[in-house]
Amino acid sequence: MTDPFDSDSAHLSDVGIDLLIEQYAGEVESQFAKSSIMREFTPVRSIRGTDTIVNNRVGRTVLEAITPGVRPNANPTTFGRVTVTVDTVILARDNRSMLNELQTHFDARMELAQDHGKELGKFFDTAFIIQAIKGSFLPAPTGSGGNSFNGAFGAGKNTQLAAVGNELDPDLVEAAIEDIIVAMQLEDIGTEDLVILVNPTIFRVLRNNDKLISTRYSEGNGKFAEGTLYQLAGCRLVMTNRIPTVIGNGKGGNHPLSNAENGNAYDVTANELNTIAVILHPKSLFAGETIPLTSDIWFNREEKQWFIDSFLAFGVTTNRPDVCGTVLKANGSPSVSSPFTDPDV
Repeated sequence: MTDPFDSDSAHLSDVGIDLLIEQYAGEVESQFAKSSIMREFTPVRSIRGTDTIVNNRVGRTVLEAITPGVRPNANPTTFGRVTVTVDTVILARDNRSMLNELQTHFDARMELAQDHGKELGKFFDTAFIIQAIKGSFLPAPTGSGGNSFNGAFGAGKNTQLAAVGNELDPDLVEAAIEDIIVAMQLEDIGTEDLVILVNPTIFRVLRNNDKLISTRYSEGNGKFAEGTLYQLAGCRLVMTNRIPTVIGNGKGGNHPLSNAENGNAYDVTANELNTIAVILHPKSLFAGETIPLTSDIWFNREEKQWFIDSFLAFGVTTNRPDVCGTVLKANGSPSVSSPFTDPDV
């Protein structure tokens, strides 16, 4: 069989397919890692042999005092579970009738790979943040028969600013975020691992609040060298442009991961689009993937064209609503997204 890369007028380079895939895939993975932040805050389990994984919820232990001469009662701890199903593959694809650009131009391969990696990273993060937003509106989980897990898990936490324009007041935004953190602390939730996600506009607003603490790291501090870590109310503050700003796919349809089986779980509501800050804990979400980020370059003889693909399959849902928090701007407030093109943040 003739190799599609045999030297002829259609293929102007002797660069092998394996090397092309290696260069392209490596850059996609590098850009995905650079663009995506949610793996840093949420574990993603590998799913093999099935499309669904289960996480157990364990209720709160009941303590009792021992009375001399009285047999202690047995207090069984309630168990429940949360599941996530992966049933959709997300694909970034480019097709070329001739592969000259990818073969002969290293920069072209890198640019295409970077764009695929960036878009997949944005999609991945936004899906996670959507579930965190939805978790902040959920009631406390209940087990079979309405069992409340002995109060082990509370409801999600959200607060909405009172008036249009309040989202531009650094003191009001900070106070709303801190209210949610304090509410978690009152439920004995350790908040030292919380992260606060805000978009660039709100991040700029909060920088004018004197309660925002910034620490500049020196060369001796490893990966944080020459970087700045921001904290608010003792929690890390992270700027991201992944908080959703459109309903569904932004074109009148559902989110690509939404379907009838999951109840369109990734479609945000108009009110949820008011979110300006998301407070997350490592246990907020439950996620799994059946196909990790994978790349390929292949030739279709029937269509006589090349396909350059990167794809992955994952799912995410709310694990614990009580460690999901959101601050929403008032209804009718203008968008806090960039007035220019979508920044690469």
